[in-house]
Amino acid sequence: MTLSVRRRAAVLTVGAALLLAGCGELTPAGPDRAAVVDGQVITETSLQSGMGEVNAMKPQLLQEHLTPSGTLTALIQAPIVLGYLRGKGVIVSESVARQDAQRRGISDPSSSTLEIIKLASAVSSAQAAGKLADADAAALTEQLQALEIDVNPRYGTFDPKTASVSLTSPEWVTALNAPQ
Repeated sequence: MTLSVRRRAAVLTVGAALLLAGCGELTPAGPDRAAVVDGQVITETSLQSGMGEVNAMKPQLLQEHLTPSGTLTALIQAPIVLGYLRGKGVIVSESVARQDAQRRGISDPSSSTLEIIKLASAVSSAQAAGKLADADAAALTEQLQALEIDVNPRYGTFDPKTASVSLTSPEWVTALNAPQ
């Protein structure tokens, strides 16, 4: 085997390994996966950074601190809700979200933080303008139910009825009774 053939074989082997590693990135069971929504991965890293930054904001963006399942729900819902509200004329740009984050003490917000800010701002604006009625909530829930959503069990399960992630305990975990 000549040196040229060996180099090509080595390059092909490395290329195949990278290709297979890349394909593994789309599987829901892979590392750093909080959820996979219609083939799009929401990483645990983005979930944690968004939750941490939003919870650290002063003044607060939300009335209550985000939980992991609440953050994941927001990240799952954001593209659908923002697209729906865009159709109703309610748009929050990334630059506006970035300015809001900076005003609240987050100088370099992550993309997940910006997505959560855009979602919270758009919903608030739509409600204030009377552009978000019960029929809209039903239409949004229907759109979210149509998605293929696979949630890492660490964060719970996606409940199609509420279009949110609910924290669940595995069947093998039993509750600790007080007398024990």
